[in-house]
Order: sequence, then C-alpha cells, then structure tokens
Amino acid sequence: MQLIKNYMVFIISMTSLYAQTELIERYVKEYNERNPLTHSVIIYKNGNILYENYFNNFNPEKLNNLKSVTKSIVSLLIGIAIDKGYIVSESVKVSELLPELFEGVRDKRKFEITVRDLLTMSAGFQWNNLGGKRRSGWDKSENPSRYLIQNIPLVNNPGDKWNYNSGLSHLLSVIITRTSRMSTLEFARKYLFNPLGINDIKWSKARDGIYKGNSELWMKPKDLLKIGIMLLNRGVWENKVIVSDKWIEKSTRKYFDGFEQIGGYGYHWHTRKFDKYNSYLAAGWGGQFLIVIPELKMVVVNTSRWNVLGSTYMIFDLIDKFLLNNK
Repeated sequence: MQLIKNYMVFIISMTSLYAQTELIERYVKEYNERNPLTHSVIIYKNGNILYENYFNNFNPEKLNNLKSVTKSIVSLLIGIAIDKGYIVSESVKVSELLPELFEGVRDKRKFEITVRDLLTMSAGFQWNNLGGKRRSGWDKSENPSRYLIQNIPLVNNPGDKWNYNSGLSHLLSVIITRTSRMSTLEFARKYLFNPLGINDIKWSKARDGIYKGNSELWMKPKDLLKIGIMLLNRGVWENKVIVSDKWIEKSTRKYFDGFEQIGGYGYHWHTRKFDKYNSYLAAGWGGQFLIVIPELKMVVVNTSRWNVLGSTYMIFDLIDKFLLNNK
C-alpha cells in the first residue's frame, strides 16, 4: 500500500512539474513573439535543471556577450585573490596597489579610495555611465585607469554614495593583473574557469592591454549556470572550494540602494527581493542575468540580445509568476 502511495505522489509531482515547465515555455514564447530578444532561459532547482531552452536562432554552443555580468565575475576573482593572499583585503587602498596612477594627484581623498569602494561603486567620482565627456574620455584613453584617477574629479567622499561606474570595474581587473602577475584571464582560468570546466570563452581587452573588468566577457549560458551552482553551493564545486563562503556572504549582501528596477547593491552584485525570498544577481545590458535564490535552492540564467537600446527584465516577471509558489 505504501508503495502505491509513493508512486501516486511521484506521478502527481511529475505532472505538476510538467505543467510548470509548460507554463514557462508558453510564457517565454509569447513574450518573444512580441519582443524577439531572448537567447536562453535555464532554471536550476533542487539539484536539477527544471527548464532549459534557446530562442531566436541561438543554441547551447553559442557564446553570449555577458556585458556587465562580467563585473560580478570580476568580483568573484577579487574574492579569490583575497582568499589566496594576492590582496590583503578589500580594505586596502588602491593608491597602495597602483601608486603610479596617483602621481601628481591633488585631491587627497583619492588616496583614500579602497578596493571595497570600487566593489560597492562608491568611490565618489563624477560619472555618468551612459555617456558624457568623462565616460567618453575614459573610453578613448590609452590608459583608462590613469585617466579615471587623474582627470575625473570626486563629487563625493569615497564610500559615501553609490554611483554605477564601469571605470571602477576595470580598475579591479588592473588590480588583479598587478597583484597576481597574471592577466585577469589567466587568473580566471586558473582559479575559476578551469576548475568549473569552463573552456570556451572570449574576453576583450581595453586600450591598456588589460582584460576589461566591466564588460565583454563571452560565455555559454550553461557555463554561466555552473558559476551560479557553485555560488549556491557556498563556493564549492565538486568538493573543491573555489571561493570562500565568507566572501560570498560578504559580497552578495546589500550595502547601497542600486538601480530602481533591480534593487540593492553589494560588491559588484545586485540584490533583489522576489516576494519574501532574498536573491543576489549579476546583470548586464540587454537582459543578461545570473540569479541565485538560496532559500529556493535555485539558479536562473537568462541571456538576451546585447546590441539593443535597452534591457529586458522579462525574467523577473517569469520568476514572480511561476517559480515562487513552492520550494
């Protein structure tokens, strides 16, 4: 009798799961009939892939430009660098790590900027990440980090106010390269990508020859999922610690209010509440997302067209509609 009961519970569970995935499939397809933007949606829950599909001529073997999801991966690399002793802590001053950038700087507050201020986007520079003469000058500079320190004034004291700034993210990549004596890509391959079996990637360099800390890392969606699963498992992949649980906890908590459409901001990770569930996420232009919801044991990957004028937040609605009803 118990065997029959167990079998019936299994059948009901599988039927419910099938119905859930059917609803998700219909929702994403209908959305893309109106807005043909989605490349991939992968939902991992309780140790299994609940849903995976690709759209608009994208496929599992194609690389997707992660845009600013790159920033969150660079944050992981900073954490690994601290774990392994390349960097003392996030409290170290940038001027101590890269003193040549500060030669002749008159505003003494710049000397107080820490790695933590870079990670929390609170260094205090006058900056519009979407454009303007300061962003344009940084983009065109042969040494963008020097340009940032030397040419862009502070309008706030370091650590006081959040202002999204891609220049800070690239400065983190410069710090990884300097402290590890490896390129950021070499460091990432050694300590993150290779241990997770992530082999097929592209990463563009800035004009200074340093891999961009702010954007232009290309990866397969399924490989991005691996990073999310490792984070969900508190930094462990196949019984090996990739990054400390301490760093994950510290870097994925909220320190500032961030973008209104997303939520808070940690160490280059966004934070967001889905109903009663806390999450942290990496987000990139166009609709690139890696979302971790620890209490639901869930990781969601959504990649989209990146060469667009705005971003899609379809995945937030999908999570709210279909993934919060049960654990």
